[in-house]
Amino acid sequence: MPVCITGMHRSGTSLVANLLRLCGLYLGAEQDLMPATHDNRSGYWENQKFLTLNDALLAKLGGRWDLPPIVTDGWAEDERFSCLRAKAETLLEEFRNHEPWGWKDPRTSLTLPFWISLGGLTIPFWDGSGSKLKVVLCVRNPGEVFYSLRDREYTPNATGLNLWLIYNQNIVTSTLPTDRIVTHYESYFQDAEAELRRVLSFLEISPSTEMIERSILAISEKLRHHRFRESPVDEMVDPAISNLYQMLCQEANYREAVGVTN
Repeated sequence: MPVCITGMHRSGTSLVANLLRLCGLYLGAEQDLMPATHDNRSGYWENQKFLTLNDALLAKLGGRWDLPPIVTDGWAEDERFSCLRAKAETLLEEFRNHEPWGWKDPRTSLTLPFWISLGGLTIPFWDGSGSKLKVVLCVRNPGEVFYSLRDREYTPNATGLNLWLIYNQNIVTSTLPTDRIVTHYESYFQDAEAELRRVLSFLEISPSTEMIERSILAISEKLRHHRFRESPVDEMVDPAISNLYQMLCQEANYREAVGVTN
């Protein structure tokens, strides 16, 4: 069963990927996973082969992770991606004998139609029958994402909020509600076990109680550098951001509390 863990950068994709990894989700050979850095000391858990392919896709579309390309419907079926499609199929073959497996990369938020086009939401390369792709959409308060990016000098202005909208909107429009689960970053600091079990149930992964308990130990309050207890989106910001955030919170069964801390 292939699993795609994605969402806007700084939204908890690394945290969720690590928790699922500890619960048995295969993310690739250890040497293929991106090492931890100063910006993410707990590790990214990104398979660099998927990252390289996603970067190549975005470049061919005339964009990059922080400059989403403008695309038209059906772009993923274009013949100019035939070479990259062949590389993607070869990459997926590496996971044939691993179950469950998946990959984590926020860039997939922008390239998801390409991966879906490999089999119409079915990726049959890892087993003989095929299995439906399931998407884990990691969402975080857009204000927290903005400040997290700003602190790392990735976004000098409101670009972070616009990126948040584009990334999450692309996932929503590329998937059906039955093929995705939305998980809120904050939920892992409120009731980690309940949220993790909810995601695992959707993915039909059944780890032992010991594996779940061990994975929860990987969660640290140090991961939270900015924390809002209400949406920071005001009338000066595109209301589409606030509307989408509220929709995703509802889908994630998450209700944000009142008050703000930073």
